[in-house]
Amino acid sequence: MSERTFRFRLRSSHRPPERNTTDLVVEFLSDSGLWEPQQLSLTMPGFRIYLISLLLCQHFYLVANAREKAIPLQEVQADFNVTTSSDWIIASVEGNFGIRLDPGSTPSEDAIAYMQERMKLCPISRNLPEGVAKSISLTNLS
Repeated sequence: MSERTFRFRLRSSHRPPERNTTDLVVEFLSDSGLWEPQQLSLTMPGFRIYLISLLLCQHFYLVANAREKAIPLQEVQADFNVTTSSDWIIASVEGNFGIRLDPGSTPSEDAIAYMQERMKLCPISRNLPEGVAKSISLTNLS
């Protein structure tokens, strides 16, 4: 059986003082090898919507926990890959998230580790079957 990998990337901005998410862009690597911006709609394939919801849930938890820890988030960049079997059963999820902070901000390693752990509590991730390999990493790009 052959596998299939669905690749996404995400960028968002978080300007002071509220640090609300703005300029959110999600792109999907199409079979033609081009990155295509994604706009959720009723004509989008349902499985792609599901995978985007998984990515956006991780992003939401990252931003919410940065706010909770008063970490001055400026930007989020993510690469998100989901591997499935040939019959579209999810085998693995890998998310590599990078954050850019206000200049001079240096959150503790504990705060970064806390945010990374909390991202795993996203309800969509938690509802994946136990056999799905999940890897979520968070790095400071500042």
